Amino acid sequence: MLQLRVQITPQAAEHIEELLFTCGAVSVSYEDAADEPILEPSIGDHPLWSNLFLQAHFTTEQSIQLATKALENDASVSQQIILAQIEDQDWQANFQQQFSAMQFGPLWIYPSWEKNPAPDGISLQLDPGLAFGTGHHATTSLCLSWLGDATLKDLTVIDFGCGSGILALAASRLGAAHVHAIDIDPQAVTATHDNIDRNQLDKGNFTVGDSNCLANITSDIIIANILAAPLIELRDVFLKHLKPRGTLVVSGILHSQTNSICQHYSQYFRCDQAYQREEWACISFTRI
Repeated sequence: MLQLRVQITPQAAEHIEELLFTCGAVSVSYEDAADEPILEPSIGDHPLWSNLFLQAHFTTEQSIQLATKALENDASVSQQIILAQIEDQDWQANFQQQFSAMQFGPLWIYPSWEKNPAPDGISLQLDPGLAFGTGHHATTSLCLSWLGDATLKDLTVIDFGCGSGILALAASRLGAAHVHAIDIDPQAVTATHDNIDRNQLDKGNFTVGDSNCLANITSDIIIANILAAPLIELRDVFLKHLKPRGTLVVSGILHSQTNSICQHYSQYFRCDQAYQREEWACISFTRI
């Protein structure tokens, strides 16, 4: 496999990517060139870093030479073009190694290429896909750990910003009577439906859709693994849909943001406990 790497501006990215595919590239990817985090993009927004590396792969000498010549004659490319040969790898196997079975209390989450580690216990099969949520990110892991320790039997749960549906499915497996899986992203709604079917869960125990599905519903628990900005905006929505003395669990926030989130919620919610994993945090509240 042959690799081409060059630093470009985000304005040139679409044009350069199209040019490289025309020359025979089999893949194109981007990397941050200046340690510039992008933490909270809006749904449907796919921002690039202000300084980035483009990396393309080719299978023949002819195609990479053609791409190199095209870039050398392109006015938008001013940086040195770096060529390298990389060893052929089993990319699928390498990808799969990143995702293995994980346990959260009595619940196991495992990918389809592994055997069920708890065939007689409580488990969910989930693969990386259209929407966020496999359990491997620290924020999802924190929420799953909270669910694994909670008593959910006969309770109603709202998973706000459900992504792949992982938290909604986990709550159902752990005994929740009904789960409302809510997301504004249509891909998340599709992914959640697919994962409910894959795990042969009772569809009657779920409501899946956008926030219009909630109407005047109130629940015992709301869990929201999203980001700090929407959590600030959604406080009154959570207040409306959570029963008195109900539990709110929020994550998707940096540990450094916990104080400001707790302060913003303090008028209507009591902060019970904050959990930390790496630089990320999860906070549980009780509605006053």
